[in-house]
Amino acid sequence: MSIEQLEIRDYLAKTPPFKHVPMDELNTVSKQVQLRELAAGTSLMRVGDSNTEVFLIRDGAVDVFQDNGELYGRFSDGDWVGYRSVLRGGTVSMHVVTLEDTIFYAVPARIFLDLSRRFESFSKYFSEDKPERLRHALKDMRAADDANMIALHVRDIMKKPLLTSEQDSIQAVARRMNMENAASAMITDAEQNLRGIVTDYDFRKRVVAEGLSVDRPISDIMTTNPLTLTPRDQASEALLLMARRNIRHVPVVENHQVVGVIAATDLLRSQSSTAIYLVGDIFAANTVGQLSELSIGLPQVLVGLVKQNLPAYDIGHAISSIGQAFVRRLISLAEQKFGLAPIPYAFIVAGSMARREQTAQSDQDNGMILSDAYNEAEHGEYFRNVAKFVCDGLDACGYEYCPGNIMATNDQWRQPYSVWLNYFREWIDNPQPQALLYSTIFFDLRYLHGDESLLKNLQTEVLARTKASGLFQAHMASNALTFTPPLGFFRGFVLDKNKDGSDEKGMDMKKRGVVPIIDLARVYALATGVSSVNTWDRLDAVGKAGAIPSSSVEDLRDALEFISMVRLQHQAQQIEKGQKPSNYVAPEELSALERRHLKDAFAVVSSLQDFMGTKYQSSRFR
Repeated sequence: MSIEQLEIRDYLAKTPPFKHVPMDELNTVSKQVQLRELAAGTSLMRVGDSNTEVFLIRDGAVDVFQDNGELYGRFSDGDWVGYRSVLRGGTVSMHVVTLEDTIFYAVPARIFLDLSRRFESFSKYFSEDKPERLRHALKDMRAADDANMIALHVRDIMKKPLLTSEQDSIQAVARRMNMENAASAMITDAEQNLRGIVTDYDFRKRVVAEGLSVDRPISDIMTTNPLTLTPRDQASEALLLMARRNIRHVPVVENHQVVGVIAATDLLRSQSSTAIYLVGDIFAANTVGQLSELSIGLPQVLVGLVKQNLPAYDIGHAISSIGQAFVRRLISLAEQKFGLAPIPYAFIVAGSMARREQTAQSDQDNGMILSDAYNEAEHGEYFRNVAKFVCDGLDACGYEYCPGNIMATNDQWRQPYSVWLNYFREWIDNPQPQALLYSTIFFDLRYLHGDESLLKNLQTEVLARTKASGLFQAHMASNALTFTPPLGFFRGFVLDKNKDGSDEKGMDMKKRGVVPIIDLARVYALATGVSSVNTWDRLDAVGKAGAIPSSSVEDLRDALEFISMVRLQHQAQQIEKGQKPSNYVAPEELSALERRHLKDAFAVVSSLQDFMGTKYQSSRFR
């Protein structure tokens, strides 16, 4: 092979989709590829021409125009042009002209079509179906190690439970546990519903230490109404639950039936995680200073999760679980300092922490729902003190004060249940701009401490109201279209100025990337009465409800995953360089493949935004 052919082969070997083609095939292909150099302003193809080659841009850029003269897109290093006409029989339907002096590698159509027939990864890459291309890209991305504990679910590691009756004696249950080498037993009633759980620890503490007769029924020593998990829960969430509640065995229940049991030792044996250990340290901390020191390690945790090639969904859950642990521990320290709450209340979080979609850059959004027994004179000082302690503590741990003052320290967001209910009624019945702004925040809420029923009752009332209000849904849909994907003609993307004060521009992967999907999922969730808060879960739920076609739900999930991973990888790289993580990604930082798949992802989102806009447009005027 000549030096030029070797150079072509080596370049193709690292360029999608040729990097999946065997080297012996590349040796053959590179001998057939021709190098072409065209000056700026030269036409590569014209509408109506017969094309017999596919072109890989080695260096330079081209503009592609539709037959009506409208600019279709701008392509540069690593991009391909001409493949559509070859796949369609050779007739050119767009005009391609060089924007600057450009070097191409020209692949003969017969070679290109032969590779497409023989290699699935090759044909998938050039598929006309953008969602299919994106799905294939995610499949490649996930092809790496996927056995990490955070990627596992409870069903993957749970064990068969030992079931016993409430009337069985302590001695009989102990013998069965010994025979079956079980460390726990599930106590069920006649209908096989879970009544309680006993463990080795219960026998030591409640039988041996207390001298209790072993002839007593097992119900005398069981833990009633134990915390449970479902097979679909993540393994990481199971271990976080155990660390937070100091328990070692949790029943796994589905459709009210006990289907398994999971133990802390099973989880740790499967594979431990830095994120899990950090949560354990958080719950062991006794001062705000100790918590602040622990928070310094959070960015490196994110870097580790990204490097493990975990899905964005799992990374968001892990990082959010750490944030929630900080909140819960701060509340616990506040109650140690100021005493237990004089009346029931629920401490709630909003935004990305509530959705379990946090990344490296997060401020705090929170509030308190107080019981209607609240009396300002008697209770006001206590809740102000707790709110200030928690919010100041979060700021010390890197969760900066909310710029919009959406925090429990603001009297407006520390109110009795009836006041919160009136807030939501007003926002829904009178969807003015400020009400819609609050709606994007407070319709994503999660309970973290106190009386959970306060939030559950509020959400039940609110969802019934949003489901019945077509006018509110229409205004929310219109508001959700404020941020659109950054698709444009500058190298295919619209760039925004970085808000950090620099002159650099990039794609805002938060407001123009994930937020359009978050907003879209929220609109459909409120319209169908779906209680899920996480965006992926909302998409699944509204798909099952028939609000969005299942194929579109799958496309949106893939788009959200890919956009989120680009954002997370960018932040991880910044952290490793000692920089403050941001949401702005410059297109030139991405490979040609990443840019291509981002365009596909943004196109999917844009299409679903158009669908939603059309669906709700007429409702605004009813």
